[in-house]
Amino acid sequence: MSLTKNILFTGIAGFLALSGYATEEKEIEKTDSNGVEQPVVAETKSAETTDNQATKETTAVFFTDEITEFEDGVFPVDSSMFFSHVQSLEFRIPLDYNSQVKRFIEYFGTDWQAKLKQMITLSEHYFPIYETILDKNDLPLELKYVSVIESALNPYATSRSGAVGLWQFMPYTGKIYDLKIDRYQDERRDVVKSTEAAAKYFKDMSLVFDDWLVVIASYNCGPGNIRKAMRRSGGKTGFWEIYPYLPTQTKNYIPSFIAVAYLMNFYDQYGIYPAWIEMPSKDITKVTCTPNHNLKAMSEVLGIDVKEIRTLNPQLKSDNIPVNVKSIEINLPNDIAYQFIEKEGDILALSESYTPAVVETVYVVRRGDSLNAIANRKGCSVNEIKEWNNLRSNMIHPGNRLKLYL
Repeated sequence: MSLTKNILFTGIAGFLALSGYATEEKEIEKTDSNGVEQPVVAETKSAETTDNQATKETTAVFFTDEITEFEDGVFPVDSSMFFSHVQSLEFRIPLDYNSQVKRFIEYFGTDWQAKLKQMITLSEHYFPIYETILDKNDLPLELKYVSVIESALNPYATSRSGAVGLWQFMPYTGKIYDLKIDRYQDERRDVVKSTEAAAKYFKDMSLVFDDWLVVIASYNCGPGNIRKAMRRSGGKTGFWEIYPYLPTQTKNYIPSFIAVAYLMNFYDQYGIYPAWIEMPSKDITKVTCTPNHNLKAMSEVLGIDVKEIRTLNPQLKSDNIPVNVKSIEINLPNDIAYQFIEKEGDILALSESYTPAVVETVYVVRRGDSLNAIANRKGCSVNEIKEWNNLRSNMIHPGNRLKLYL
């Protein structure tokens, strides 16, 4: 797989891990005793101090695929321009500026500009959803930019290590935060549920670390590596204080976060404009489906492309509604949702020809059995058996009756 495709599927975080650029060491002009540059901090204004806040001129949205070129290929950002821009923001997370941040702004504004233009467009769909959930949890709205870093706003993004979705949850962490992952669906790809899970993570980490940049860094390397860096720093707690002791990828993660947050707010100041790309419908309604429904049948009866249904429901792994649930809600465009209610009988009738027969069987546990052995024998997973039977542990006993849906 080419580097370009890796960036597409794993977001900037994947790029940081995969490219040599991520580990390139730049000469730092102003450093502390540990050799790490101390950032200049742009304190952003709170919501309570916005009386004199500068406002951006409102203009009509202009889409273009053309790449903006800069003199000598250098993105024209400096500290004074950076500060003049960010002082108008209402961020709760202060944006720092140093050579690390500068080089990521330059890179994303030039070499990565085509992707940046797509992110600006996609953000119109995803950011309102993110902001609603972050606000409900009293979290800084600018945490939404973490998803850009993680997945390039692609719900199907998958990393080499198995992280999936807009927020790139690993299977274990996803399940800790109540995301369902099985052969039928992967809620790490569900826009709302994965964002709610990310919000819970940020909320949890904000109770552990008192620096939002550290909280964000923990999303990349885990709280264990953060604590290790703090110990090695002699008990320091600020991000730039523990910076020298963090994994290389995490050292670049925060500067890239700041760069993306900056550019997605001030791209037009540099003559950059969004690229037009097709986006999911914003006007959607949830409808309740059972395992008797099939997406292809809905497509035929309702006159909607099955690809559009899949796009609105990326958590589904096939055209069949999961058989291990009594019912599930899926998203449909408003007008199609009304038709669904009217024509549900026709959909169910046609679904019979598409939906493979799934038989519920009962397996009686024998002496020496384990969930792993049963799963291997029956062609399913341990987690599926546990879900089908509401098991909280792997403990089973001879004589137990297990429901299997195969």
